[in-house]
Amino acid sequence: MEAHLIIILIFGIIAVTGMLVALTFFRKRRHDLEKEETAAMDRFIINGLFGADTSLSKKDGRRFIERFTALKQSVATDGEMESQFSAIVASCGLDAYYMKRLKSKLKFRRIEAGVYLGIIGTEAAREALEQAVGREKHYSARLYLISSLVDIGNPESIPNIAKTILDAPDWYREKVREMLYEFGTDCFDHFAEIKDSARKEYKELIIGFAEIYPVSNLIDYLRGLTRDQEEEESIRYKATTVLTKIYALETDRPEFMNHADPYIRGIAVQGLGSNPSVVNLLRLIPLLADEEMGSHAHAAIAKIIAAKPPQVCILAEEFHKYEDDGVRSSLAELISKRIDYMMLKVSADNAGEFRAILKEIMRRGHNSSIIGFLNKNRDSNLESAIIPILKEVFEESPAVKKEYRIYLDDWLLKKCDLTRYVSKNNRKEETHNKWVVAYLYFLVFVLLFSFPAVYALRHRELLMTMTLFEQLKVYVVDFNYYLIYYTTAVNGVYLFLLFCSFIGVTKQAKYWNLKKLPFLFRKKMLPSVSIIAPAFNEEATIIESANSLLNLRYPDYELIIVNDGSKDSTLETLIQYFKLEKVDVRVDEKLKAMPIRGIYRNASRPKLTVVDKENGGKADSLNTGINISSKDYFCGIDSDSLLETDALLKLTSLLVDEEVECPAMGGNIFPINGCAVDNGTLTSLNIPDNHVAKLQTIEYIRAFMAGRVGWAQLNCLLIISGAFGLFKKDRIIEIGGYLTSSGKYNKNTVGEDMELVVRLNRHMLEQSQKFKIKYVYNANCWTEVPESFRVLKSQRDRWHRGLIDILTFHHELIGNPDYGRVGMIAMPYFFIFEMMGPLVEIQGYIMVALAAVLGLLNQEIALLLFASTILMGILISVSSLYLAEKESDYFSFKELAILVLYAFMENFGARQLISLWRVTGYLNSLKKPKGWGKMERKGFAGKTSTADFPNA
Repeated sequence: MEAHLIIILIFGIIAVTGMLVALTFFRKRRHDLEKEETAAMDRFIINGLFGADTSLSKKDGRRFIERFTALKQSVATDGEMESQFSAIVASCGLDAYYMKRLKSKLKFRRIEAGVYLGIIGTEAAREALEQAVGREKHYSARLYLISSLVDIGNPESIPNIAKTILDAPDWYREKVREMLYEFGTDCFDHFAEIKDSARKEYKELIIGFAEIYPVSNLIDYLRGLTRDQEEEESIRYKATTVLTKIYALETDRPEFMNHADPYIRGIAVQGLGSNPSVVNLLRLIPLLADEEMGSHAHAAIAKIIAAKPPQVCILAEEFHKYEDDGVRSSLAELISKRIDYMMLKVSADNAGEFRAILKEIMRRGHNSSIIGFLNKNRDSNLESAIIPILKEVFEESPAVKKEYRIYLDDWLLKKCDLTRYVSKNNRKEETHNKWVVAYLYFLVFVLLFSFPAVYALRHRELLMTMTLFEQLKVYVVDFNYYLIYYTTAVNGVYLFLLFCSFIGVTKQAKYWNLKKLPFLFRKKMLPSVSIIAPAFNEEATIIESANSLLNLRYPDYELIIVNDGSKDSTLETLIQYFKLEKVDVRVDEKLKAMPIRGIYRNASRPKLTVVDKENGGKADSLNTGINISSKDYFCGIDSDSLLETDALLKLTSLLVDEEVECPAMGGNIFPINGCAVDNGTLTSLNIPDNHVAKLQTIEYIRAFMAGRVGWAQLNCLLIISGAFGLFKKDRIIEIGGYLTSSGKYNKNTVGEDMELVVRLNRHMLEQSQKFKIKYVYNANCWTEVPESFRVLKSQRDRWHRGLIDILTFHHELIGNPDYGRVGMIAMPYFFIFEMMGPLVEIQGYIMVALAAVLGLLNQEIALLLFASTILMGILISVSSLYLAEKESDYFSFKELAILVLYAFMENFGARQLISLWRVTGYLNSLKKPKGWGKMERKGFAGKTSTADFPNA
């Protein structure tokens, strides 16, 4: 290549990099100006609404309505203020402007117009919206338009909204039904017109309304649906469920109690629990023996006992009348829920009978309430009566004895002649897969000898005419060019991903700005979420993290913290801080996992559940959390991480805009090192003080902004960080959950996050399902990163071993056209550039050094290497930083300058060192599997603790 062309190329890259640096700072300045303009507009709105000043130029009209919409979410307005608002809107012609945009060919413009016409709220705006709803082809866009009509609140819109559910997908019908119910009893008038319709969609609509608004006129309608044998099964089931829930006496009839369909019979049986009478209780107890009705009867009895706790004594009396093992087991479990009543009877005249019941409860594993009662009890006579019973059962059942050794207070253990149980590591040791090792050796062999083979083919005429030393020189020069080609290719891929990321980030930002809280918090608009946080030796950070997760802004979620057999005081810290009590909970083990030792809850904190289990690793803990969870999606998060308050909201809000299934979504990760945290809340965002952590900040920005967003835009995303990922629970259960030695595939992995996403992609493609796996650029999770090269090396070694493990486990996907873009683009990229790439790079660096020593590093090679490895690396890092700041305002001017500096510095040694560590990771994959290594954690409060990661 001509020298002047290389110089032009270098200066071109430098110029583009310099321009991006300037644009990054310009964008930062623009963010500051936008804040000032926003503050000025807010002042105008407050003054304008109160009549001080209503003048506004037309060009500022859009900003006015945007800010008014935002302020209206937190500031109550009265009639006078609304009149002032309408006057400003009219003077700017905003209503006409947005009505015109409702007819735009661009989906975003139609949605934007619909959102703001809903705020304008005039009759003309309503009519325009109704017409737009009828024209709109995209279901996701319809949701915005219908939400605006509901905000306007004119009942005349109900028929037009209801029509849109006909022939619509289930997810859309569910969301629209809930919005229609917001009209309240005004919907009833419309039901008179549609109640005779044969359309399933209308029947679902009326049934759902009857559940929320128990209008007596709808009883006959529900009765008719339940009795119509020709009616669709799902409709009959829904109608019977609502009839039982609202009008329980309606289903307490022979036609329901003796119905041929066990599902309807079960609903009727559960309905008996709504009337907590002794008669119903005695009717339900024999049904516990019925294989089909037993679980329904159990649920109904539990409801009665919760309403009238003293009736637990009736269960105790009935317990001795039954020999059936299933009945006795159910009664023992039900009685254990009110063990406080039982304990007081132990020393009474009928102590013998209650002693037998107590022993039965213990034998059947319902011990949480007993342990909790004993730990709180201070009645020495009661204690003296109970301890002999405990000792009897301990002799019979080692499992019961073990549970009491774990959870009884020390002073009670001493009286029971027991010692504290110390858990042992019962996990399977990962075996060495000889096939994988042989395959990895083969790959190394191919890689090491492919370049000499290419050399031999290219220079076969020289093989017999040149000395070995001369041939070495030629080979070294050739390899330098190979390195240039390789680095150009990998950086070219990154630049293409950056382009895709730019499109993705811009689109996400535009849509996020249109999503207002009232819209997102509408019932069923967003899915319910279980947050699962595995914890192993996390006492330094666990309370801060738990408080952070309990204070998220989200309509429907629960938090499940899984203590994975910690050796420190993680569990005790949680119990003491949140005042938790051990409870007995039925766990449906859909996924195999290590045994659960205890489940803890506090009735005053219904969102929080803490699970204590035997050590099994992070993946095993996540499977346990999935088994416990009760929501539609689950969010896996590291317990040493903090989410921004609206992170989960931003993550799931993307689902509103997608009309195909999204079984997984990933969030953005930033280092929390250097940030200020108060009681689980990020109070100040700062870049780390530590140099190693600063380098990782740039690396994270590049990996997530340039990599994950781009891959998601191509629908090829294979990695969702274990620190913050959202998954559809049913889909994950379908594929067998996270990979563990106790699970479906009998295998552990150190890269459980990526492996799950790869397997999910594989499953969906094999099922020919339409789907997208998304990444959300502004849903931020802040996590602690290593602050020493020693710990960083261990982490990167583990990451590369995990990548190798996944790519060998799913090797059938690589280059397989049956798996579409995943098989033909994503998997080959990770195999060539991520898994094998470091081996090529290290060989290349050795050859560059040899070329320098041998005097072969001419100007052309040196300049091309500098351009392809250093300058393009800097360009990608700076581009990623610009992309991060394009739509968000994370860093100050000073911090941006530091990060730009580190974007340059990391290319002079740091990235090469990480490549070397990845090579050691490859070599370690050839050895016996080993664990995670050690990770030093300071914790959010700044205290240092060392956590020995569990083997994985």
